[in-house]
Amino acid sequence: MVSASKLTWLALLSVTTACASSAHAQEFAVPASARTTIISETNAYRAASGLAPLRESAGANQAAQRYARYLALNNKTGHYADGRSPAERVRAAGVRYCKFRGENWHQSWTRPNRATVDAAMAKAMRFWKGSPGHERALRSASTEIGVGVAGAKHGNQWYYVSVQMFVDTSCFRDPPDKPLPPPPDRNPARQATP
Repeated sequence: MVSASKLTWLALLSVTTACASSAHAQEFAVPASARTTIISETNAYRAASGLAPLRESAGANQAAQRYARYLALNNKTGHYADGRSPAERVRAAGVRYCKFRGENWHQSWTRPNRATVDAAMAKAMRFWKGSPGHERALRSASTEIGVGVAGAKHGNQWYYVSVQMFVDTSCFRDPPDKPLPPPPDRNPARQATP
């Protein structure tokens, strides 16, 4: 005979298992053309405003891709969803910059069929251009951009998450990927101790 407490425990276990399996996301591949599209569209938008194009930053791409994937797989939103600020994520990816200029993220979903990559990227760009804060980042005094795009299916909903990172590297005379020289000796008269 099964006790009432065991039945309650078994019922709770089956509900917990069902909830955990419904929260499981299936990642789907997003072609590299998605990132290329966002960078091209961003630079075209900047050119229409008389601004210089942004160079692609490998490190900022890495930070943006990791965050886009995190948001997509965990069905999270926001600039601080992983407990870090956008600038902290870029810094953790080893990106050297003079000033962090901003992060744009966008999430869109469809059901029961997945939207095309082109439709999802166009929707993200429309949103960013139409939102004052995001549009300001598009036109910021940045010199480099990182972009990440991820996709995940949650239940019968298909999600695309796009992330842009904007950094300014204009204070560096050398390319930002070049290591910094050692600091100068501020006391050249100092004798080395044996």
